[in-house]
Amino acid sequence: YSFAGDYFCKLDKNGVILYPDERREKILSQMKDIEQRHNVKIDIDKELLEEVVAITEYPTALIGQFDIEFLELPEEVIVTSMKEHQRYFAVYKDGNLTNNFIVVSNSKTEDFGYIISGNEKVLRPRLADAMFFYKNDIKKGLSNEGLKKLVFVEGLGSMYEKCEREAKIASYLADIFKVEEKELLQKAVMLSKADLMSEMVYEFTELQGLMGYYYAKIAGENELVSTSLKEQYLPDGEDSELPSNVFSSIVALSNKLDNLMGLFSVGKIPTGSKDPFALRRASAGIVKIAMEHKLSIDLSKIIDGLSINYKNLDKKVLIEFFNERLFKIFEVNPTVLKAVLASGETDIYKISQKICALNPIVQSDNFKDYVATFKRVANIIKDVDTSVKLTIDEDLLENSEEKELYTKYNEVKFKSFITYDEELEALFALKPQLDSFFDNVFVNHENEKIKTNRKNLIGLVYQGFRKIADIKEITI
Repeated sequence: YSFAGDYFCKLDKNGVILYPDERREKILSQMKDIEQRHNVKIDIDKELLEEVVAITEYPTALIGQFDIEFLELPEEVIVTSMKEHQRYFAVYKDGNLTNNFIVVSNSKTEDFGYIISGNEKVLRPRLADAMFFYKNDIKKGLSNEGLKKLVFVEGLGSMYEKCEREAKIASYLADIFKVEEKELLQKAVMLSKADLMSEMVYEFTELQGLMGYYYAKIAGENELVSTSLKEQYLPDGEDSELPSNVFSSIVALSNKLDNLMGLFSVGKIPTGSKDPFALRRASAGIVKIAMEHKLSIDLSKIIDGLSINYKNLDKKVLIEFFNERLFKIFEVNPTVLKAVLASGETDIYKISQKICALNPIVQSDNFKDYVATFKRVANIIKDVDTSVKLTIDEDLLENSEEKELYTKYNEVKFKSFITYDEELEALFALKPQLDSFFDNVFVNHENEKIKTNRKNLIGLVYQGFRKIADIKEITI
């Protein structure tokens, strides 16, 4: 034990901090000190921090500087270049990027001046290369001609052909969402992948879309066009931002929908944990965009309207895949989503609205009281064809309870509701009349017409609910 203790003491004295947590704490403490001394803010990238913690034994955070002329480059280019090539942290002042950087040294010395100057010297050619790429790209301008030689996926042609398919989707969506800037949309989609041919994106692939935004701005393109190039891949993660407007949303949706329909049409369907083209993320993105901008996106109708561009696309397989994703996206009782889907709803925004309206009711303490009532509803209508229009003969309504239920049902039926919440509240408010009907009315009357009339009445109530969700599907 004394040998082990001696060993740990020698580690620290000889410039080795054994525990990662201690190294992390040391780096963060030093960064905080630099921020206070220089009145700056360091962008502490979590992934980079963990990498630096892992590769250092005795870390020391130091502040360095690069030539101010390089601030002419887009901020993301500088930050990416420093992070990817040098593992430097970016430094900000008053919300703006400065010509400083933070390097975490692994040396134990009294004078860090040489280490700082050495890192400054190494960074200069990196940023000079970036500046060279940037200026070259600006000279060439945004052009999609080169995309004709860039293969997208085998069986789906070039990236240029992908843009052409996306343009057709954008035109289709523009009609649905009543967007007037159709020509601008076509331009945006056809330019959306042009920056893949740029030197900057060749060097830093993660800047695709973003460089298109900068080059489009420099070329004087419409703000809607340039912004949509930057936002076309959003959302690109769990907590990612979403496209900021409907125009950008159409460009982003066109990309995601083409990926789904195109890749499914050539058999590139995710299996198990394998999803090389991030089609699960694309599906989630479509749902999030629909909810954010309240867009009526009906995948079934979209496939029908555009399937001519996707030979061998099995609509049923794609819809099933997409619906499976909904169970991952909506964190609700799965039977709530099942009930909503059983209503026949295929509009993604309406599905989300119905779930948001129904789920709080299902989660409420008194929903158990409703369950018994609706089980009786389900039992009565199991041999009634609820897919057809049901009629009631008022002359055959004998009991006051069935008359009361019919009256209350009609009040709901002919009322205009602004939200699904209001409509569900009104439908669930029929519970007293339903209970009274079940307790006092004999459904299986010997008179076949009266029997059918009473079943139809319960069938009408069930149909009222099923417009929003098939209540009998819900289990708690």
